[in-house]
Amino acid sequence: MISLPVKWLKRSQIAVTCLILCLILPLGVVSAAELATDVAVGDSDWQWDLLIFLIVLAASAASAALPLAALKHWTGYWRALALAPMVLITLWLLLILVSKLISADSHPYWMYEVFGWAMFTMIYMVALMTAKRIFEKEDSK
Repeated sequence: MISLPVKWLKRSQIAVTCLILCLILPLGVVSAAELATDVAVGDSDWQWDLLIFLIVLAASAASAALPLAALKHWTGYWRALALAPMVLITLWLLLILVSKLISADSHPYWMYEVFGWAMFTMIYMVALMTAKRIFEKEDSK
């Protein structure tokens, strides 16, 4: 039988993933509209724009896997430290989405911002996992 915290954790993981996708997909629609305009105008760089968008989407999904796995297995303040990048990227995506809705010219390089954040999240999580392992080894001695 599954205990309540595990059920809650699975629901929270699904909720965080859905929230991030709900923030990235509207930005993807904006990018798709820009790509459609580029194709209609005859701009030949639309393939590169599409490729960059797909890379950003894949890197963002991959960078979310580490904190979600840590949330599943870690407890206490380690769990809070693992949740921090997910909260920050969600807020950042919300800021980008709102600013894009206000002005289409804002955050013209939002894909690079998200990609940079995804790379920072991966580095942060690897450093956090290393620190956790070091502290746990010291505690076990």
